[in-house]
Amino acid sequence: MTSTNPELAAALATVPEIARAEKTAGEAEKRLREHRSGEEPHAARDRVIDEAVSALTSTGKWTADIGKNAAAAYQSAMEWESERTALRRAKDAAKDYAIGVREALAGDALAYLGRRLDETLSAAREAGDVLGDVRTADEAIRAGGAVVEAWSRLQGLVGDLKNVREAQWLVLSPPLRTHELSSLTNRPRMLAWRNAGHGEIRGFRVDDAPEILLDAARSRRYSVDYVLWLSRNGAAYVPGSVEELSDEVEAAKPAPIFFDDHGPVGLRVTETPIPAPKAPDVYPHSRAPHLDYSGPTPENPKPTATPGDPVPPVWRY
Repeated sequence: MTSTNPELAAALATVPEIARAEKTAGEAEKRLREHRSGEEPHAARDRVIDEAVSALTSTGKWTADIGKNAAAAYQSAMEWESERTALRRAKDAAKDYAIGVREALAGDALAYLGRRLDETLSAAREAGDVLGDVRTADEAIRAGGAVVEAWSRLQGLVGDLKNVREAQWLVLSPPLRTHELSSLTNRPRMLAWRNAGHGEIRGFRVDDAPEILLDAARSRRYSVDYVLWLSRNGAAYVPGSVEELSDEVEAAKPAPIFFDDHGPVGLRVTETPIPAPKAPDVYPHSRAPHLDYSGPTPENPKPTATPGDPVPPVWRY
């Protein structure tokens, strides 16, 4: 279970239990890889029998001890097959055990990666102060002196940041166990969170994500501009566990406002002002209601409109 990522290897090596389990798994894999080639028992037996039959048809002579020879070939191949089966099972068991240890002690490895992230971004801030407004290699060469050195150092820090982030997600999403399906693990969820920009800065909001962050998360490519932006953002972090990352993801969601039959729906509230009601039209034939006939008849209201011909209907098809 070796890795070409130096940050991941260093993070796992800081936890003795993980390092020991990884070493055991690597040795088991090496033993299986270096195991001698051989035949399956039935194939070895049939090969000896076929050679005897071929000799009979070509020379007319029959091998008297064919049974003994075929049985010996079968026995030898059985020993080889048993050894290979044992090596294969040992390799799978050691790998699965190492994955389990990595999951159980992932917090220690992630803590190391968090320290490496802080060191990388601190060095990037120092180099950025030297660079000033320089953002390309040509500009750095023209400036010369300490600017060239700072630019070269930043290029290395870009690679360091990439390795730290890759190691972060590899620890959060460990390799698959034997016969384990990716769809039944947290790997699809981690991939979706990574593509959405989670796991880079604290206080991340889905509805207000910086474009430079989303570009880096989706493309998996880090630039000098991004490293400098992240170093000055002040909120960069490495999640300490899957649970911590999950909490950050939940906090990043916009607050739900409306609810439908399936639960909350994140919609924006739109307030539509209600216009003041229009005063009713008063026609010449309108009469004031006379509710109390013991009193005088009320005066009719002053007309404000004249009845006209009704508007012809417009049929819509």
